[in-house]
Amino acid sequence: MVAVVAGALLGTVWLGGERDDSRPSSGGEWRELAPMPLAPRYSPVAVWTGDEVLVVGGGTGSPCPPNASCTQPEVMARDGAAYDPDTDAWRPIAEAPTGVGYWFRPVVVGDVLVLFGDDRWWAYDVGDDAWRALPAPPRRVEDTGVLSARDGRVYAVARSGRILVLDVAGESWSLLPTSPHRPALRLSSALATQDGVLVSGTTAEPTGDGDTPEFTVVERWDGSRWTRLPPTDQVGPFRHWTGERLVELDPQVATGLDGRPPFGGRLDPTTGEWTPLPNAPGPHAPSPSNLRWTVVAAEGQLMAGWGYAYDDRTERWTPLDQPHGTDVDAQQSAVWADGDLVVVGGYDSETAYENPAGLTNHAWAWTPDP
Repeated sequence: MVAVVAGALLGTVWLGGERDDSRPSSGGEWRELAPMPLAPRYSPVAVWTGDEVLVVGGGTGSPCPPNASCTQPEVMARDGAAYDPDTDAWRPIAEAPTGVGYWFRPVVVGDVLVLFGDDRWWAYDVGDDAWRALPAPPRRVEDTGVLSARDGRVYAVARSGRILVLDVAGESWSLLPTSPHRPALRLSSALATQDGVLVSGTTAEPTGDGDTPEFTVVERWDGSRWTRLPPTDQVGPFRHWTGERLVELDPQVATGLDGRPPFGGRLDPTTGEWTPLPNAPGPHAPSPSNLRWTVVAAEGQLMAGWGYAYDDRTERWTPLDQPHGTDVDAQQSAVWADGDLVVVGGYDSETAYENPAGLTNHAWAWTPDP
């Protein structure tokens, strides 16, 4: 979940020091769910439809160790399953037309899962239990970032900087008008909201001196015109909309600059006011190299990342410790499902690199304290 500042020579530093195992235990409760009716795997695509958790694809062979050069390609699965939290039961779903990797980007539009990966677009209709190919967009899409959806349309950033719009039912593409504001933004994300499409990016050209931060700027398309909001004081893009504000859940700060600007923060698009992440983990934050349960997910006011769950409404951070009894510590997939954090798959990094028996098909759910 580390944000990259394009073109800037900025280092990053974690807010805390080494892991403090005396920190409070999770302010919530883990429970193990019925295991997936799939082979053990890591990093499958996982989404919440509003009724079920859909899990598709993922790696089924031994993963490549960090910083290693592996000669064998990763094996990505095509199968999937749907989980009903009301019954704690899974059902198989139709196989995807291609192996689905962890780099595929998902978004749910009504009862349709839209997937983008390997420069191709696919749709899975939950009611029909069927996949179909979607037409290619008129511009190539950035390989990083998130997809967002609203009112039957999917929004994505093209490599040219334009905003692509997919009408899922009509299977047709269009482009939002180009913003007239100058200098133009190098866009990182586009999030569809009830207030319009909010895009974030930077305007500064790279200086190469490490002294000039590229602060994030947000623009809003309201359906008829573009409005540029005041620059923020953060250097990372926004990748989540809570329903009230933009949030980037990244507690890192950049080094080598006066004030050490943060990568994360919050922006109210109505007022244009930017604020730092409230109550962000400080002296007792775990070191990234020692985190063992680093699931990432966001839905509405609830987010997870950096070993914590964060509620933007209460501004509370809760440590996410490993469920008792599991050795799984890497490449889990997670999604918020009706207020619970559902985690599926992953592997034990002490065994999985040499033996795929270190992978798991187990699933867990974490319910935050009221």
